[in-house]
Amino acid sequence: MTNRANLRPQSKPISKPALKLLWMIRKRKHLSLSFRRSSMPDGCAAVLNDHEDILVEILARLPVKTLMRFRCVCTTWRSLIADPHFVKKHMKYDAERGVNDDDMRLLFSMKPPSTMALADLKGLKDAGQDLKSFREDRVAIRELEFPVCLDFVQHSDIVNFGSCNGIICVQFRKDFVLWNPCTGDHKVLPKPSGVSFYSQYYGFGYDEINDDYKVVKGSHNEIGVDGPMKAMVQVFSLRRGTWNTYPGPRNSCMIGNYPCQMNSCMKGQGGFVNGVLHWLRFEERCKTESREIMPFSLAEEKFLEAMSLPYEFGGILICQNRLCVHSDRAMVRIMMMKEYGVKESWTEVLYITYHTVPEIYDEICKVTPLWILENGDVLAYTVQQGVYLSVYKPKDKAFTNVIRPEVSYMFEAIAYKETLVSPITGSLRDI
Repeated sequence: MTNRANLRPQSKPISKPALKLLWMIRKRKHLSLSFRRSSMPDGCAAVLNDHEDILVEILARLPVKTLMRFRCVCTTWRSLIADPHFVKKHMKYDAERGVNDDDMRLLFSMKPPSTMALADLKGLKDAGQDLKSFREDRVAIRELEFPVCLDFVQHSDIVNFGSCNGIICVQFRKDFVLWNPCTGDHKVLPKPSGVSFYSQYYGFGYDEINDDYKVVKGSHNEIGVDGPMKAMVQVFSLRRGTWNTYPGPRNSCMIGNYPCQMNSCMKGQGGFVNGVLHWLRFEERCKTESREIMPFSLAEEKFLEAMSLPYEFGGILICQNRLCVHSDRAMVRIMMMKEYGVKESWTEVLYITYHTVPEIYDEICKVTPLWILENGDVLAYTVQQGVYLSVYKPKDKAFTNVIRPEVSYMFEAIAYKETLVSPITGSLRDI
């Protein structure tokens, strides 16, 4: 494979006035940054005086990539950029800017099981606009090694539980790891106690009410080695440091004239938005599409009332901090809930069939949407004669292949926004 490490796109340059001011502040002899207010909690940096205050305000508005380079300026800057209060300030300004392609990264399977690859969404979008034919070296990607030892681990043993605030949750066999790919920080979570079961549906998100990150894993009624196992859900709280176990959801159906209790069938990774994880609920295990979403509140640690869908869909997608659903069989349809919780706000953002785009199911046999770009193009995982990350341009009604991963089995990809949040502390209170 072509070495793409040197092709990594550079961050936007900082303006000359800002650089000059940063350098002037750096030259000050008494820039200690050993600032603490007696009224603030331990570990939180106080507001600086004079130019030091200006320094913090400038740094807090810079991209994460730039701040990661600035950690090498001196030990003082390194301590400041890692300080929880500074991280909160940076997250606040970052949230005010909203979600845009320049800040988003795509983490995807590349060389299983030991590495994944990282690419900028902007680079993928530009490649999708410029390429007339596939070129393997056109998009700059960076290979990342997992933060834990993976001796004798197969790719099927690695499960991506989801991402939130720049933190990725990954399961390696029985180990759960919270990992910030940008900073390299990671935390291995304790193993669930009690009954062990295979995670049939799972997710990861942030509980804003309790300022807590939570991992959720669930299982349906199964016959295990020790006999029948009831449907259950296990929730790990980073703040508590423990797993809690709850009974899984059930729904009623009729067999003849008799009611029958059956467990809901949910699969794979849940979509996190608005403090809630979401899975499609299937009436039967063999079904591939559903007309109902099962939401799980992280704050209450329980399932909420099901949300109905206007059509049948096969997957959930979170894009621009909004809940989306998509289908990828016989047609590609994406609908977005513009206003969370409002059924009438479901809006169709893409609908393509064999008649409108003949290459679907002529050359492309499957399309799984991953992200909707700002210009309306759709980044998707496609199965052709091989697998590709592709960009679909609605204006041209055509797909452009931008990356060919070196894996076709158990391919996984997740779009996320880089942050300085530590998976070890994880606190975002008061931002």
